[in-house]
Amino acid sequence: MLFVAAGLVGGIVLFVRGLQAYRRDRQISSVATSTLDSLAAGEVRVTGVVEPIDQTLISPLQSRPCVWYRAKVETTGDNSRVLLNEEKAQEFRLKGETGAIRVVPRGARWEIGAVFDERTSITGDEPPGLHRRSGTAYHGWVERDPETMTDLERDTAAQALLTLRQPVDPLTTDDWDQGGGSFFGRKGTEGRRYREARLEPGETITVLGQAWPWGDVREVVLASTTGSNIDRDIAGDLAIAREMGMLAASPEEAWGNAAIPGFGIGLPTIEPTLDPEAARPAVPADPAAHEAALARYDIPDEELVLSRGLRGGMAIYAGTPAEATSHHDAAFMVGLLGAVMTVLCAFALGGMLTGSL
Repeated sequence: MLFVAAGLVGGIVLFVRGLQAYRRDRQISSVATSTLDSLAAGEVRVTGVVEPIDQTLISPLQSRPCVWYRAKVETTGDNSRVLLNEEKAQEFRLKGETGAIRVVPRGARWEIGAVFDERTSITGDEPPGLHRRSGTAYHGWVERDPETMTDLERDTAAQALLTLRQPVDPLTTDDWDQGGGSFFGRKGTEGRRYREARLEPGETITVLGQAWPWGDVREVVLASTTGSNIDRDIAGDLAIAREMGMLAASPEEAWGNAAIPGFGIGLPTIEPTLDPEAARPAVPADPAAHEAALARYDIPDEELVLSRGLRGGMAIYAGTPAEATSHHDAAFMVGLLGAVMTVLCAFALGGMLTGSL
C-alpha cells in the first residue's frame, strides 16, 4: 500500500510538471522568431550567438568563461547536505545574422542543462574535469583578436598576464564546506556530487522575453515586484533623491576621476585632474579611445534591450527554437506517463482499501 501511495503521489507530480511543460511549450511556440534588425517593443522570440560585453564570469567547478552559471556541490552520504549552491548571471550581447541586441537576464528562467555532473570515486578521487575556481567569479577582460584591440586594451591585457598571483594548493584549500570531503578525503568519509550548468560565449540560444527601451529597463526593473527588498529600497532611495534634485547630472560630476575609463588601473583614456605633485599617468594619443571606452557602457535610453516584463517572464533556452520546443515536448510526454501511473495507482489503492483487490 505504501508503494502504491508513493506511486500515486509521484504520478501526480509528474503530471503537474507535464502540464507546466505543455504551457511553456505553447508559450514559446505562439511567438514567431524576430530578426534582430526589425525588433519592435513588446514580447519577442529571438535566437543568436552569445557574446560577452567586455567581462565574463568564471564558473566555480570547471573554471570556464561564461555569462551565466549554476553550480551545486552536495555530499552523497547518509546525511546529504548542500556545500555549494551558487548562481550568477550578467548582461551579454546576442548576435544574429542581421544584428545584435543586449540581453539583461535579471530574473530569467534558464532552460539549460548541466554540462558537468560527476561524483567522487569510491577511493575519494575527484572526478575528471573538475577544475575549481581559485579566484574571483569575474574575469575582467574577454578574449579579443589582437589585431582589433586598441593600444589601451593590449597594454591592459599584457599587464594582467604579468601580474603575479598567490598559488592555491588544492590539497589544503577547501572553501566549500566545514567538513564532509570525499570517501578517503581530507575532511570526512562522505562522497560528493558536482553539477554545473553554464552558458559560454559562442553558444547558440533562444530567448523569449520583452524588448524594452533601455531607459525603461533602467528605471523600472529595480522597482519590479519580483525584485528583492534591497532592490526596492534602492529604487525608493533613487526616486526620493531624484525628486529632491540630489542626483548628479553626470557620472563625471558624481565620481570625478573615477568616471574616466581605465583610471582605476592607471591607464585613463583622458587626462585626469590630479594634484600637481602626483605622477602623471600615460594617456592614449588617440582621442577616439576615450569615446570607444564610453560607448561600451553608455547605452542610449531609446535602444531596445531584451529583459523581462513586469507581468511577463523571460526564458533563455539552449539551442535553436526547434530545440527549445523539443525540450518541453519530452517533459510533456513524461507528464502523460505520470497521468497514466496516477490512474493505475488510484485504482490499485482503491481496491486495497475496499478489499476488492
